[in-house]
Amino acid sequence: MSGFASLYDQLSDREKQQFSETLNLLLAKTYLVYEREEDRRHYRFVEKNLELFTRYLEMARWSLYLQKQYMVIQLYNMDERNRYSFNLQETIFLLILRLLYDEKRRDLRLTQQVLASGWEIQEKYLALQIKSRLPSKEVTRRILKRFSSFALLDLKKGHWRDPEAVYQLYPTLLLVINPGDLDALTDWLREQAEPEKTGSEGINENEGEDEIFLEDTNGWAEGED
Repeated sequence: MSGFASLYDQLSDREKQQFSETLNLLLAKTYLVYEREEDRRHYRFVEKNLELFTRYLEMARWSLYLQKQYMVIQLYNMDERNRYSFNLQETIFLLILRLLYDEKRRDLRLTQQVLASGWEIQEKYLALQIKSRLPSKEVTRRILKRFSSFALLDLKKGHWRDPEAVYQLYPTLLLVINPGDLDALTDWLREQAEPEKTGSEGINENEGEDEIFLEDTNGWAEGED
């Protein structure tokens, strides 16, 4: 505590205010992404005061990682608390976005944005042959908006429900699913998503909730919109 207090006392009043704002934002979102304009100021502040944030968060059993190669700051609970568990439908979308990010990133320069359309997400969904019917627009909207709150993507054009919408994908997708887990995750999803039966309304979104985790300091409930 004394180490943190000494560093904190060296801050100006304005910096102390920003420390509070940045800390609360990081706890709420898990990630700070330099590519996001709304995160950039906070990313730079953490980068400049990394020891200050690290010492404070360690007292509450949180680890702070500066992923320089991705320009992402990541928060992780040492006791594996406050973790959000993705349900089956969310996990399918997560895999799709991760695959799209990999494919598009290979063809871009480092400074270019990784963009994907709603149509591309739908096409990839069907191409995986995990499920023969697309989810409803409302399910799609809910899942993509939730991913945005975790700084995995942002809506750049159009509306959340529309195939014409354009999304910016972030390198945080690389941190949620490691490259070595992609094939295993695809196989697992195909095992979980049984072929549709007549009259079925689609995947039970309460299935498979223990497979993929993300730090969630808000403690959101499953299925909350």
